Amino acid sequence: MRKALLVLSSLLFLLGCSKESAVELVSFTDTGCANDVVTKAADSAYPQLILEYSEQGLVITRINAWLNCSIKEGGIVCMVSSDGNVIHYNAYERDGKTLRCTCLVENMTSTVAGLKTGREYVLHYNCADGYCASFTFTYRKGMKLVEDNLDFWKED
Repeated sequence: MRKALLVLSSLLFLLGCSKESAVELVSFTDTGCANDVVTKAADSAYPQLILEYSEQGLVITRINAWLNCSIKEGGIVCMVSSDGNVIHYNAYERDGKTLRCTCLVENMTSTVAGLKTGREYVLHYNCADGYCASFTFTYRKGMKLVEDNLDFWKED
């Protein structure tokens, strides 16, 4: 009887615990390849990454990103996943022929839902070939992180 009560109470406890939801990409937009990179520079002459709280989710804005010209035909893909409090975010050229040129994408903006207000997160931004830019932030109302130094580091 005691064993049955223990099993029953354990089941009720597990049913009462809500499983944490994973993050998901709910929107992604980009300005495409600027035709004239000299006269169409964005507000900042340097690349910026902006992380900002919104009611819909974390807004991630990349200003002045240099990508391969292949995006003129294939476009840009954005992928988001999470592992606990670590968010993996990658925006890159869609599969296709790599061209021997780069172009300026003045703005890429996405919204990532599923974050918990008040929780600390680590964003691994555009990890490729073992290199990442990493940012730690607490997701809360009024949060706005502007990063001018996109320092990519080698993952172990």
